Amino acid sequence: MRSSRRSTSWRSLPPVGRGGPAAARAAVVVLRVADQPVGAATGIIEGVSARVTLSDVAARAGVSRATASLVLRGEGRVSGATRERVHAAMAELGYVYDRVAAAMRSQHAPVVGVVVSDITNPFFAQALVGVQAALREEGYLPLLANAAHDLAQQAELLGLLREHRVAGLVLAPVAGTPASLVDELRDWRLEHVLLTQPVDGASTWTVAPDDRLGGRLAAEHLLQAHGCRRLLLVGASRDVASARLREAGVHDAVAGVPGAEVVGALGWLQEDPTGLLLGRDAVAGPLSRAAEGRAPDGAVCFSDVHATGLLRALREAGRAGALPVTGYDDIPAAALYEPPLTTVSTHGEQLGRTAAEGLVRRLREPSAGAAPLELAVPPRLVVRQSCGCA
Repeated sequence: MRSSRRSTSWRSLPPVGRGGPAAARAAVVVLRVADQPVGAATGIIEGVSARVTLSDVAARAGVSRATASLVLRGEGRVSGATRERVHAAMAELGYVYDRVAAAMRSQHAPVVGVVVSDITNPFFAQALVGVQAALREEGYLPLLANAAHDLAQQAELLGLLREHRVAGLVLAPVAGTPASLVDELRDWRLEHVLLTQPVDGASTWTVAPDDRLGGRLAAEHLLQAHGCRRLLLVGASRDVASARLREAGVHDAVAGVPGAEVVGALGWLQEDPTGLLLGRDAVAGPLSRAAEGRAPDGAVCFSDVHATGLLRALREAGRAGALPVTGYDDIPAAALYEPPLTTVSTHGEQLGRTAAEGLVRRLREPSAGAAPLELAVPPRLVVRQSCGCA
């Protein structure tokens, strides 16, 4: 049942302070509220301007409307003192920039769509910090959406962002994303940059870690610093481009060490957000083959989440510290885990910033996006204690 308000009209206010009846009459405002549901009422204030315009701001700041517009948009060569006066006038008058109207004029909102494959992954939290910081510096607002590892949901989200006329797109694609989707973005004339991994067969701009190098760094540390010869891969996936590259890097390292080999690979499980299920599978499966002489003596995990899941499973089985373990990504919690994770830093925040800066360049120089570009950011090994280092 909806509540309603009765018709009300306030036509006078009692005289307040000094100035006599004339001054009192000058202060009178009239508010009329029609019979309608609560929340739907509209107020008309007579004698008071309904909307402060940019011309009002310009007049108060003592500049032209064109100059005030440049300050508002963050464009042009305008002195710091002038910018301060315009912003002060905006605050004094209560001026609010109508971005909806501006978007209608330009046919694009100053909003950038950001679609990630899994918003629960801590790595993406780091990347999004960089994306937002870079976009904010350039006057754009990120609109975040989670594809949740679902190709259909990803396609739906991209369609909705197109309908909202976002200016551009940063996409961390779901595993198995077809090249045809990137072609569709191009047909829509939606400027975009891929983040974290390429799409097989697609020709576009991609900003990602050098994952092949990252896999090699992790494996080389176990092989050279700890004498491991039988490596287990945890969280591998042939459907994920970045995981394939990390696995290739591990094999590069193994090939350079006589007697070294990869003795098993456990695939990533979508229904295992903590990595614990995969860790238990490793303990019950490959790590139980000591009697056969084939048990792994080192584990390269393809994310810090997988590494912490494996370490937890080892502890549950009473085997804490029995196996050198490396992670990947260097999420903030990696240093706080017990033992602290030896991992590969992929510089998540910098990746996000670089992707957003690339998108802004494409928005301002559309011809720049005509040629494909793959930017591989070098990762860095971070040695802590989960591998056995003191």
